[in-house]
Amino acid sequence: MAEFDLVMLSNEIFIYSALLLKLFNQSVDERLQSLGVPMSSLQLSILRMLEHETLTVSTISERLGMDPSTIVRTVDALERKGLAARGVDPHDRRRNPIEISQEGMALIRKVPVVTESDLSFQALQAIGMEAVLQLHGLLLKVMKEFPDGKLVSELMSGMPGPTIENKD
Repeated sequence: MAEFDLVMLSNEIFIYSALLLKLFNQSVDERLQSLGVPMSSLQLSILRMLEHETLTVSTISERLGMDPSTIVRTVDALERKGLAARGVDPHDRRRNPIEISQEGMALIRKVPVVTESDLSFQALQAIGMEAVLQLHGLLLKVMKEFPDGKLVSELMSGMPGPTIENKD
């Protein structure tokens, strides 16, 4: 395959990924609204990250590819709601690790990431399990090529629910 073709395909994959992320987030926003939970999918995403580990604003912003000022405002909102709290690093006064609260843990257990009524679930269901497993494996391979990809993969393997191990 010519290098130009790979660049073109990479651009298309980028666009598809961005659109899929938008659609997934819309589903989560709709679910939050229907449950009467006053928060955004970004806030929920940060809580889900904090479910597995204590993180700083800079780490969260790096992983999400977002400006730290946006993350600071989002963490401030989570703190005001009692869903997360900034701690103090005894070795570095400038570093404020963020932890999820018990209320935050209860909330993320209440709001599923995907439900059977989501268009994203229905689209995957329509392409069939074999294609879904193939897509899952390919996405996992691509993700592991990124700096935090292996870490994300390890965290995902520790999440409840069915996971598919790809031995490639």
